[in-house]
Amino acid sequence: MRLNVGKVPNEILRNVVFPRLGMADSSVLLGPNIGEDAAIIRIGGKLVAFKSDPITGSVDEVGFLAIHVNANDIATRGAEPKWFLQCILLPENSTLESLDKITWQMDSAAREIGVSIVGGHTEVTPGIERPIVVGSMIGIIRNSRFFTSGGARPGDLLYMTKYAGLEGTAILSSEKRILSSQGESFVSSCKRLLALISVVKECRILREIEGVTSMHDLTEGGVLGGAWELAEAASIGVSIDLRCVPVLPETQIICKELGLDPYRLISSGSLLFTVARGSEVEVEISLKSSGIPFAKIGELLPPSEGRYYIDTRGERNLLEPPSTDELWRGVR
Repeated sequence: MRLNVGKVPNEILRNVVFPRLGMADSSVLLGPNIGEDAAIIRIGGKLVAFKSDPITGSVDEVGFLAIHVNANDIATRGAEPKWFLQCILLPENSTLESLDKITWQMDSAAREIGVSIVGGHTEVTPGIERPIVVGSMIGIIRNSRFFTSGGARPGDLLYMTKYAGLEGTAILSSEKRILSSQGESFVSSCKRLLALISVVKECRILREIEGVTSMHDLTEGGVLGGAWELAEAASIGVSIDLRCVPVLPETQIICKELGLDPYRLISSGSLLFTVARGSEVEVEISLKSSGIPFAKIGELLPPSEGRYYIDTRGERNLLEPPSTDELWRGVR
């Protein structure tokens, strides 16, 4: 059986990866599961969050994304990102300038959110065509409260911050077809969206609000994939209305040009979260006062009501497990 490019399907994770996790350990409070962003481990009297993630689809922003994508997953647990370990793999014939650019990006991004880079590995690797950075982030939970993607309950409201397809837009703007058709000023506008790629700020706000029940970083699979994962982690249903999901003009242009679905495009920089009814006013005031864009896009349902979405034409569709991210159809 050949595997497709991108994240391995959930059924393969369940059958091949999750049953093979070494020794059981009672200090692991949250381990691997569909839709969960990071592990939670009790070490002495502290709760510590751990995450590892590669950046494989980007070239120009690989160092920058390595820090922020990993930090985002730590922040969704209600933890504070603290320490980062990197593994930089460069293709043959790479230049010193390319390594300099990657490490400069990592240093800049880490300083932005208060993270220390504490170790790792750097090499030139045969058999790869673009630089790959694999990162591991460690964070500390300041109190005993942590969040999971599976914490949502039927009746909770579903929100997202910022815009669908942010990361995919920034990455795909480097494609020659986009530069040729839209010009350098458009590409520069897309690259500026990287300033929105961190969700650490909103996670810091939301972790202090009692009515927030879960948080989930929108990465591969985009908004629709993330909504399915959040519902799957909680073993409940979900309804999402795409007419309420914000999409920037830059994303719409790129997706139309490349024939992609913006709602299934990798969306780091957007946070999916759920709120118990009665707490939405506090959440909305807190985000608004901090200048963070947000939208209410759906609700969580009892398992018997299933998982579905309303498309931009107002038609109801079955929400299925995420497949290969749209990014890989756009990257050439």
